Amino acid sequence: MALPRDREEDFRVTILTLIQDQMRKVVDGYRTLLNMLEDFTNGAKAGKLEEYYNKILKNDESAKETSLMIEREINSVGALLTDREGYIRLMTEIDRVSDITEGAAFRLLSLSKMKAKFGKSLNQKFLQLGETVLTALLRAREALLASTLDEATFHQKIKEAEEYEKKADELYRIIDLELLQSNLKIAPLLLSREIVEMIEDIADRAERIVDILRAISLAVF
Repeated sequence: MALPRDREEDFRVTILTLIQDQMRKVVDGYRTLLNMLEDFTNGAKAGKLEEYYNKILKNDESAKETSLMIEREINSVGALLTDREGYIRLMTEIDRVSDITEGAAFRLLSLSKMKAKFGKSLNQKFLQLGETVLTALLRAREALLASTLDEATFHQKIKEAEEYEKKADELYRIIDLELLQSNLKIAPLLLSREIVEMIEDIADRAERIVDILRAISLAVF
């Protein structure tokens, strides 16, 4: 018969495996947003961007189905799982990334319908921010994967995620200032500032994810 410690480890691995699947879907959704942003900067029409947006909506729905599975699994385990609240917070933060991705995509589509355009400098900086945030998310995902395997890799990926979050924050401030100095009309300007803020917020969420993972890991490594 399995010892309580063995049972808890089984539960932990099962839940983390589901959370890893949730994270994979969320990262896929963000990649789609990044492709959407790149096409926007290349002058793609609103119809093309709407295809990306619909894909993001479907991905968000799938990620939320996984979230429900995680909730059910955590509820079924109950008090047998140490730091149950930590796993719930982890799932919630990852789910929030999906929500922000969908919100940024909606605003980007709206910006396209307004036929707003950035200059070359802003286009480049938006894409640079998008890639930096993607790297922060990927490092958070790699930390999540390493949380069941290797302590050294786990802590290294956490450190890298935090470093890329700082880079994203610096880029955000530069872009926001450049937007304020641009010739965009009020409505496109406000939407653009919301989009860049939401993309940067995803990097903040990646940092929160690794913070939660660090706390959970105290009971593991």
